[in-house]
Amino acid sequence: MKAVLDANCFIDAISQTSQAYEAVQVILKASHSGEITLFVSLHSLHELEQKPDEALALAKSLPLLPHFPIGTWGEQVGTWSQAAGTWEDAKRNEEIQNDLKKRAKSGADIRDRGAYIDALHAHADVFVTSDKDLAGKGPSGQIVAKYELRIMTTVEFALELSSRSEE
Repeated sequence: MKAVLDANCFIDAISQTSQAYEAVQVILKASHSGEITLFVSLHSLHELEQKPDEALALAKSLPLLPHFPIGTWGEQVGTWSQAAGTWEDAKRNEEIQNDLKKRAKSGADIRDRGAYIDALHAHADVFVTSDKDLAGKGPSGQIVAKYELRIMTTVEFALELSSRSEE
């Protein structure tokens, strides 16, 4: 199973006081055992680089997804050599990110939408985030119905992984 972790997952992974700390540890354990493969998006790395710490180091230890630029010139997080896709892909990605912005609650950041798009293009099985703007029941249901890439909170994904290992 291919899972993409959003920036907040890495922050939760290093903060023992986070409500999602234990859940992220379950996810990381599943990755270390080979049950799942974790990835990170350049969009999430960019978000974590704003406050370099152990969360950034953990994120950099994972394989990087191909990067699909979205947004305006000023919102770009990568270089041209890091960009994947064609101009047609860029146009379609911008349409997807604008649709995500409408479907998600108002707080969904462009970096979160970009990470979701990278996960979508990488044919991930699940996009994991504790961001309720994307992972809330209403927004995630609409997004998954349209794009077929599941969005789960860290807690939901950890519970799914735990139930699989009990079978």
